[in-house]
Amino acid sequence: MSARVPGMAVLLAGVLSGSTLAASLPEVRAGVDALLGSYRAVTVAQWRALGPEAGPLLESVARDPSALPTRRARALAALGAGWPASAGPLIRQLVADGTAPVVLRCAAVDVAASVLGPETPDVLVPLLRDREPLVRLESAKVLASSTAAGCQAVAAQARSLPASDPVARTAASCEAQLRATPPAKK
Repeated sequence: MSARVPGMAVLLAGVLSGSTLAASLPEVRAGVDALLGSYRAVTVAQWRALGPEAGPLLESVARDPSALPTRRARALAALGAGWPASAGPLIRQLVADGTAPVVLRCAAVDVAASVLGPETPDVLVPLLRDREPLVRLESAKVLASSTAAGCQAVAAQARSLPASDPVARTAASCEAQLRATPPAKK
């Protein structure tokens, strides 16, 4: 058994228990790999327990075109949850890249609202016309749950689409939500 295995086991035990440990870069990398490969849900606290060095490692996985798209998507979600300032530019890049894997673009859309804040509608509204139905659907869902303005954008776009389009299906719940919410007083 190598010396690396006990060190990785100690780091992983610390991550899973939520404690913070000062770890070397190889140990942090092993912890990132372990959490990315976990079949269980991973909390923000577990990601942050790896320390600040985990952010750049997650970003490198999310940017790596040779990595599995699902692994890249999970790294992007972790980056957005634990290191949102680092995730913003990557999210903007991925949502605009029509050649990126759909699962990765959907992950970028999903994390956009929590990372981009008020800028979210500017980034996601154009995606309501994306060629990929899953990207349109995820964009519509995120916009519909974000603000009244996002909901209005979904409803406006849906008027020009067939009822079978994912945006149109999401718009029905948006319109009901808008009817139920009285307009804000000026």
